[in-house]
This record gives sequence, C-alpha cells and structure tokens, in this order.
Amino acid sequence: MVPDLATERSDPPSPKRQKTEEETACYDGRPEDFDSDECTDEDMQLFDQELDMIGGGFEIDFKKFRYCFGWRPLDLDDSTMVDEPETNRDFIATLVNLALTKYNADKGTSLELGKILIANFHPSCAVTFYISFQVNDPSDGNQTKPYRAVVRYFPGDIEVVSCNPKY
Repeated sequence: MVPDLATERSDPPSPKRQKTEEETACYDGRPEDFDSDECTDEDMQLFDQELDMIGGGFEIDFKKFRYCFGWRPLDLDDSTMVDEPETNRDFIATLVNLALTKYNADKGTSLELGKILIANFHPSCAVTFYISFQVNDPSDGNQTKPYRAVVRYFPGDIEVVSCNPKY
C-alpha cells in the first residue's frame, strides 16, 4: 500500500526521538489537558499582544501561553514537513532562498542565506511560515545581518509574502 504523504506530513511529529516537555506543551496549538471552553478573551488578548510586540509570528515565546491558536514552532532538525533524509531546516532554507531571490531582484542586492534561526508556522488553507534568519551581505564586507521572511506554502504553490531586515 502506498502511504498518503499529505496525511503523513500533517500528522504530529514522529516518535523518532523523545520530545521534551517544552516541545509538547503546546501541541496542536493547545496543551493536552486544555478544554476549549477555557479559552478566554484574556488568552486571545495576551496572544495578540505578543504578536504585536514581536512584529508578527516570528519569535513567539510559546511557553508564555496555554493556548496558541494553531501557531506552532517548527523543529528544524526533524522531518515533519518533508520526507527523510531531508530535514525541516532544508525545506525552510529552500523557502528562504526563494524569498531572498525575490528580495535581491527587487532591491538590487546580492544577499546570501547565512543561517536559519527559527521558524514558526500557522496552518490554514495554506501553511504560513514566519522565518527568522541571518544573511551575509557581500556588498558590506560579508557582514551578517538579521532578516525575516513570511512565506505561504500550499503544495504546488509558494508565495513570498515578505522578506525584510529585522528592525
């Protein structure tokens, strides 16, 4: 029987390694013992304030929240979004390189991906990734600079929403 890869990729992370308590605390956007009736206006307001404070879904401190409204951190070293031997980090690097290609064409620059720092995502009809990364700028002595990108991924369709320096 041929496995349905789309279903496999949307399943929870595989038990290839023991997950830490921190990684499972906000599984599927909510703690395991969370009752949906417990979500309060205050929960929503606190989460919205966090998003406003950090400038979007980039570096969310998931430990602060008992309900994450579908947002999740992406384990870059796992393979939940891709087929092994590829890792999530490889997949995110592909998305960032697409974002940088667009950015370089629009701005007349030649930035190169240095390092993926963190990626969070929010599933809906597509999966939206909020990615923090470092670039190397050859025009500035190969200086390392922090950048952020928002990329929407739907199988067969990738949209770079934004790619900008982190301010």
